[in-house]
Amino acid sequence: MSIPKFIAITAASCPTVSRQGAIEEMAHFAQECRENGAVRVTYGSVISGRHPGALVFVQFFDDLTGFEGVMNMIPKSSAYSRMINNHAVAPFSRNLFRGKPIEFEPKLEPMPKYLMLTRARLGALGEADMLGLLNKTASVFKASGAQTMRMGQVLTGSDLGTYMLGVTYPDMSAIERTYDALAGNTDYAQLISGVDVDMRSITKIAGIL
Repeated sequence: MSIPKFIAITAASCPTVSRQGAIEEMAHFAQECRENGAVRVTYGSVISGRHPGALVFVQFFDDLTGFEGVMNMIPKSSAYSRMINNHAVAPFSRNLFRGKPIEFEPKLEPMPKYLMLTRARLGALGEADMLGLLNKTASVFKASGAQTMRMGQVLTGSDLGTYMLGVTYPDMSAIERTYDALAGNTDYAQLISGVDVDMRSITKIAGIL
């Protein structure tokens, strides 16, 4: 499985009345990002967590040249301009992450419907031990219905040095099954006791390109 070297996550506010139009423009913008350096894009809106109603745009890159290509494209993007000017989309966060190895074979058919993002700081565990325990629990996520699983550490933006775990699911019942199974898993218990989780949110996925 290919591990993305870099991941960019952008969050933006958007008035409720403009959200559907903004999401339609996000689809056009995602295509432009793919044409200018992103190897995959996932986008949608937050339904639970710290910023309910916010728009979320996740891009995966093989290298920073791809990220640079997207950044250079944005000022010329008509879709991005329409999001800002016609739909009052206002980005308030953009973090760039360095990808970390997770042994998990992704499944994108059918298209996942939900993305759960969990942010944590290292506590008693070092990075190597944290990743080792997370990899041990990957099979539990997979068996319970998770479709993709990615991990990155913040390089730029807010919350420098923290880690973000992103897991996608086909439905809410798969999320419930996963956390029911993890509740009795000793590796997961050791993992959670060794990190400080300070954010968990669910995004309803509108598209993956």
